[in-house]
Amino acid sequence: MGRLVVISMRIALTAAALALTVPLQAQNEAAPPPLLNEPTAGWTVFGPGQTHKARKDGAVQGGTAMRVTIAAKPANAWDIGASVPIDKPIARGDKLILALWVRVADGEAGDIGAAIQQNYAPYAPIVAGRVPVTKDWALVHINGIAAADHEAGKANVALTLGDGARTIDLGPAFVMKAD
Repeated sequence: MGRLVVISMRIALTAAALALTVPLQAQNEAAPPPLLNEPTAGWTVFGPGQTHKARKDGAVQGGTAMRVTIAAKPANAWDIGASVPIDKPIARGDKLILALWVRVADGEAGDIGAAIQQNYAPYAPIVAGRVPVTKDWALVHINGIAAADHEAGKANVALTLGDGARTIDLGPAFVMKAD
């Protein structure tokens, strides 16, 4: 009788453990959030007093980065910036996440402005915030909820880089819809 109880307990514990692992496996196998852009380090960089160049960098996801060197702090932080397009539409109520790889290659660490915005005047922000920039590569993010609909191709990721004289490396950016 004692042996039968031990075997029954083992079967019950195994069944309980299996029941607990199935939801965990389902979570791990869940599809990633839908991407609204093509992740790339092919940033369009603009503004006076900066230089930029794509470069290989095995330490960042994708292996390439855009290096932006700002020789002197401009009059306005927004005078120097970078952008990448968003190809898919954004709907009112979409929970959005902008994540990007960034680091300071030379100069002071700090933060930069980051936004998902309209890509035409008045360049109204859809989601905006500030992200930290340190000496090490980091995947940073902002998130928010879209207040209006935006057609495919009518939005972009925009970074404000003119907060100071420094060299910043930009890796790929990801715009995702969260559940």
